[in-house]
Amino acid sequence: MAHEWFDGTLVRASAQATRQNRLLIACIVAGSDDGNSQEKQTLEQLFSQPQILPVVSSRCLCILLETGTEQAAIFAKLFPSNTTPTIYLIHSSGNTMLAADNIEVETLLEHIQTRLAAVDSADKESKPDIAATPLPTPAPAAAEKHLDAHEAERYRRMLVKRRQQDAQRLRLVREDMKEDRKTYEMVHGRTKIIQTETVPVKARETKAARLQFRASNGTTKTADFTRDTPFTEVRAYAESAFEMPAGKLEIGVSFPQRKVLDSSADALTLAQLGLVPSATLFVRVWDRTPAAKPKTEAQKTNPASAYFSVYVALTALALALLFWHIRTPPPAFAQ
Repeated sequence: MAHEWFDGTLVRASAQATRQNRLLIACIVAGSDDGNSQEKQTLEQLFSQPQILPVVSSRCLCILLETGTEQAAIFAKLFPSNTTPTIYLIHSSGNTMLAADNIEVETLLEHIQTRLAAVDSADKESKPDIAATPLPTPAPAAAEKHLDAHEAERYRRMLVKRRQQDAQRLRLVREDMKEDRKTYEMVHGRTKIIQTETVPVKARETKAARLQFRASNGTTKTADFTRDTPFTEVRAYAESAFEMPAGKLEIGVSFPQRKVLDSSADALTLAQLGLVPSATLFVRVWDRTPAAKPKTEAQKTNPASAYFSVYVALTALALALLFWHIRTPPPAFAQ
């Protein structure tokens, strides 16, 4: 005979266990995609043992809760635990939590029988001397709503009672601390309270400043300076690091606001400029010299070639005049 779990919500399981005077056993296992995890199989084999199955079937009501589900979240608010698999034996007379990992059958059976004995004892004490007036049976349509409201109210009262018990324990602890203080003062005398003046501690000043130079082409340089270094030395380092002549670099910062550190900042120290303990400086080439105009083809010509061209032109002109003179007949004179 295999063990069967209660098919329903946690509220219904608690209500049914209360009506039937059964011990509610809540088993918490890790959730799985197929709903058949190794922890669930282990608990089913444990509750199907011949020693436990008859007791659980007749006197207990078992519900299985997988982590990650809504019912498990509701249960975790009342009984927080991060361990799986876990077995809770729940009744108004008291609760027991057991770690189900490698638990022995005899150990589980012993705890269940102990809790069932407490259930029987609480049931005998709660029975009145006279027959109680039977409560009216709620209508079938409103039965589920009635049970949910009743169980919610019972859980609320249980939480209020638990808070009151915690407050009572805290009050007892404080009273014990007062008694211990009085006993200490009786033996060692009252402790003298010395008034001390609180002096604000100045923040440790950083003596070094690490600067990172980031050029517009993506090149970066990093160097360390002292906090009292004037900015003119930083500018000289940047011009040397990026191999640029003096006055050809524009250095600026972007935090807390974007600004260019011009020649007016050369006399200030890194601490005065707010560049301590570290800062990033942006470097850009800044050339104010106007660009040279490209040379024409005539300017690019070699002077010797120009003289030779003039010589050839003049020679051609002289030859043309000579040919013209030869081919032209002399003028005729009158007789």
